[in-house]
Amino acid sequence: MSNKVSLRIWGRDFLLEVDYDIFDDEFATQEQIDTFDNFVSHPDWIEKAKDQVEKYCKKSVLSDDENMKKDNIFSYVKPDYLFVKNETKYHRVALMCKYRYDEEHGLAVVFDSEGKVTVGDQDIIL
Repeated sequence: MSNKVSLRIWGRDFLLEVDYDIFDDEFATQEQIDTFDNFVSHPDWIEKAKDQVEKYCKKSVLSDDENMKKDNIFSYVKPDYLFVKNETKYHRVALMCKYRYDEEHGLAVVFDSEGKVTVGDQDIIL
């Protein structure tokens, strides 16, 4: 199951695909739907996560002499889609991003049901 949602991320508007962690012949669980609804009802979580994303990326960005826009997060991170994990104990949504400094693994900004943020490569949620 997949759909799109419009979100404001760090000052820019994005239309992102929502990807639910399910098999092709399955539908999103009620827990996944509730988790997603909870996430979109807290747009401030995304804004607050920007500092953590910048801290995670800081070392790579500063070591890139060609990156003249170090203060512009979008010069190295591009929101790509949302991923809603299928879990019963933990309820998490990840903002999956393309990441200039790790094109193979990308970047995941993972939000739990309380708004706690974890930043890392996409393997932390997949």
